[in-house]
Amino acid sequence: MLGEPERTSYDLNFSFFGFPVRVHPLFWLVAVLLGARGADPPAILIWVVAMFAAIFVHELGHAVTMRAYGFYPWIVLYGMGGLASYDPSSGRGRRISGWRNIAISFAGPLAGFLLAAAIVIALIASGNGERVEFDGLFGIQPVVRGLARVRVAQFLNDMLLMCFYWGLVNLLPIYPLDGGHIAREVFAMADPRRGLRGSLILSFVAATVMAAVGAVLWRSILTAVFFGYLAYGSYTMLQSMSGRDRW
Repeated sequence: MLGEPERTSYDLNFSFFGFPVRVHPLFWLVAVLLGARGADPPAILIWVVAMFAAIFVHELGHAVTMRAYGFYPWIVLYGMGGLASYDPSSGRGRRISGWRNIAISFAGPLAGFLLAAAIVIALIASGNGERVEFDGLFGIQPVVRGLARVRVAQFLNDMLLMCFYWGLVNLLPIYPLDGGHIAREVFAMADPRRGLRGSLILSFVAATVMAAVGAVLWRSILTAVFFGYLAYGSYTMLQSMSGRDRW
């Protein structure tokens, strides 16, 4: 479910500065469903565009870092978000491990945070700094009158929401999110023999907590199901390791 999906005749394929990009049709369906909660058609379209842009920039951050290490990555956007992958043989026998893997994993959220910062800086530089409000965690309130400008503000709100919160979610120490990969590398460097097991236990606990938070505090079935599935994935991986030396 979280791996790269099979190709279909409905995929959108293009290249961005030499990075092959494929958009699976389920990406569009999920984006519409996420943006359809009480929204009108223009608002849904704005959300879909913002979600595409934010997740693409996130995956581009991973891909650029992979290329910096001598590999040739590609990007796939699909129903569960996005993936940046590479063929290990493309690096002429080189392996990526330790701090380089951490850098690749962190580059995705970092790209989103930088895009969010660029949006805020551009608004301030254009004389619209007073329209940037930091009420709660992060956001721009569409206070400009006129339909066109309200839609622009809505797009910026959606972009900041995706860049900021998607980055934070991805940094949770839950496998296979970026934070889960980072935790795995840190645990492995600290204890090569039992590090993977430790990172999976942390992943299971963190995902279970987030599933409970989603169900009880946020009353979000989608959040609870998503993190519940990730908790189950970590649990099954732990079970598959039963009896191995690393236990």
